[in-house]
Amino acid sequence: MEILVLLAVVLIIGALLGGKSFGGTVRKGCGFLIILLVLGIIVIGIFYYSKTDTEDQESIPTLENSPNYIATENCATYSKPDIESTSEGSLETGNNYLVEDSSKFKYFYEITFKNGEKLFVRQECLERK
Repeated sequence: MEILVLLAVVLIIGALLGGKSFGGTVRKGCGFLIILLVLGIIVIGIFYYSKTDTEDQESIPTLENSPNYIATENCATYSKPDIESTSEGSLETGNNYLVEDSSKFKYFYEITFKNGEKLFVRQECLERK
């Protein structure tokens, strides 16, 4: 039954496209359906690839995953991610600090200073900028 419906559609399309004989009508109808199928595959491919491009853009820093943090209080900095380690100084409230991987440690952030020095601070001392 589906084959008869497909043949009828092919004949109607072929006749509308100007087929002069039965063979010409079938050829033009099939050609049109093949072109339509190819265009549909191209459109689906365009949507698929444009969707993956927007997923790649999520790696651009946004407010949620920004590496820039601001000190909320004067907190001690440490040489290791351990409160028992040597205190190296303190952060000044309101200053900006760079945290490259905020999920690297459970209770500490690793701060990278402009001179390349890396120190650790408790997470409650910083908030995202």
